[in-house]
Amino acid sequence: MARTAIAPTSVGAAGVDPGGVAVAAQLTDGNSFPWGERRHLYVANADSTALTVTVQTPATVGAQALAVADATYTVPAGSDLLLPRLGWEFRRPDGTVWVDYAGADASVTVAVLDL
Repeated sequence: MARTAIAPTSVGAAGVDPGGVAVAAQLTDGNSFPWGERRHLYVANADSTALTVTVQTPATVGAQALAVADATYTVPAGSDLLLPRLGWEFRRPDGTVWVDYAGADASVTVAVLDL
């Protein structure tokens, strides 16, 4: 299967409830979304176990093309997390960001927010 794309939501002056725009996370094959300079990923873990969120980093640096490490975040059971802004190093050649999940087996929702 392919990654499931998440459409970004703009947060205006009135704000937005992230839970109201969240969709089910694709725990098996991961999610993708278009990279944006002010874009953040919101993750809500309603599962009874912790969730590890990995944002893949396709970037390399230097003449030796050293790989930039993926970013990982832990979302405890019953908690939510707004990831920090993701820099250019997370942007894949097709302009998307790839996100993978491990640990929880159900009840995980995600939203992509332009802040």
